[in-house]
Amino acid sequence: MDIAVALKKLSLNIHRNCLINSGDKLILGCSGGADSNAMLYMFSRLRHSLNVKLLVVHVNHQLRGADSTADELAVKQLCQKLNVPLIIRRVDVPKSGNLESQARTLRFNAFEQVMSNYSFHKILLAHHRDDQAETVLQNLFRGAGVGGMAGIKPMIGNIVHPMLIFTRAELEEILQEASLPWQQDASNLDNGFTRNKIRNDLLPKLKEEYNNTITERLAKQAEIFNLADQLLQTRAKLQTKRIALEYAPQKVVLSISTLQKLSDIEQYYVLRQSFRLITNQETDFMAVHFEAIQDILDSQGSKQLHLTLGVKVKKMYDELHLYQKEDTTANTEDELEIDMDRARAVFGDYRFTFKYLRVEPKDYFVDGGTYHILIDADKVDYPFKIRFRKPGDRFVPFGMEHFKRLKEFFIDEKVPKYDRELVPIMDDGEKLFWIVGHRVDERVRFDENTTHYLQIIAEPTQIKPKRAANRKKNARGNDESDEL
Repeated sequence: MDIAVALKKLSLNIHRNCLINSGDKLILGCSGGADSNAMLYMFSRLRHSLNVKLLVVHVNHQLRGADSTADELAVKQLCQKLNVPLIIRRVDVPKSGNLESQARTLRFNAFEQVMSNYSFHKILLAHHRDDQAETVLQNLFRGAGVGGMAGIKPMIGNIVHPMLIFTRAELEEILQEASLPWQQDASNLDNGFTRNKIRNDLLPKLKEEYNNTITERLAKQAEIFNLADQLLQTRAKLQTKRIALEYAPQKVVLSISTLQKLSDIEQYYVLRQSFRLITNQETDFMAVHFEAIQDILDSQGSKQLHLTLGVKVKKMYDELHLYQKEDTTANTEDELEIDMDRARAVFGDYRFTFKYLRVEPKDYFVDGGTYHILIDADKVDYPFKIRFRKPGDRFVPFGMEHFKRLKEFFIDEKVPKYDRELVPIMDDGEKLFWIVGHRVDERVRFDENTTHYLQIIAEPTQIKPKRAANRKKNARGNDESDEL
């Protein structure tokens, strides 16, 4: 392929798809293979007209012995010849588990670390049209939906794929015309990897027996699916926010009844949007995950399941909770003892304030005891404890005359079983006098004979206290040991 034609084609692709801005600082991931070497060469020719700054990062996975060392040396020599700065990172890939996935994770971690350390803007990867065709087929087999059929996106966040307009053969022709070498990775011949089997067996068979332009056809289909995916994603963002009871990177809570009013494709994209918000990734949310969630939505009672990337899904009555980090406070925290001199305490997910009064507050409203209670202080034995529930717990709920098992109380109050373990309970040894957030015990109720009141306020720890708090400045380390 003529170099001048190729450079013009690349420049037009960059401007048409708004992939790079003037003044951008770009990291080029370079393995030493034909695709990344061609990308490095072409951007070294375009850097002045694009007004960009380049930095090559080579990640040596150290998996192929002398060949890995040879790749590293070849990239270093090419960067010197093209006058492009280089950073080399060596990583140790675990020998167990999914080798390809773990290598990819370590590689991206290295890219992102360099980008953060040196304040670069984007990471450029050299995936080409053949890679696109392989990805579309692989995602088809995995059931990745419309988004998966869109294949490799030209740009996702700060990751840019500017070479999708070229085939592997075209990139090799460019290097040959420029008299530049490239390294051959023997592991690409190992059909133990699904992608290699598609590349080495399936695609050649499809070209020979069905359509010799299958690579171009699949790449074009990816472009069409990408446009459809963008439209559905835009709509899903609005729908997710509309039906979400809670919408944050740590946790998404959806109304099940509202979610099920949507069509299946809309439900898929809402759940995928929720997955993306929690994990900052979307490619790992597959059709199989959507089907698993649909199964628990149609089932009776509370259910939970685990998705990829550590995402957990819980169905609790009419709510669907998606989150990544489990709250283990209830399982690890000991009982907390409270004496009469204690004014504040933190236990579980709550911050407690204790105040003793001689007269009943005029503006106090008796509501049975949710998060703000007023009780007869003389009816409580000290010191008392704050703890989580135990088998056999029972109390006399406010307004009742007889004991009720705590388990039955939670069932009647429709408290999801996953949340019951997180409810703090105040126990003075004789009685459970407050089930925090739910009900106070009838036996500590104040009356006309009360002369000593105890006011307790429970405030979620996620809400900052109103009183001033000391704040520490985060010390910023300086770990810039690389030489450009």
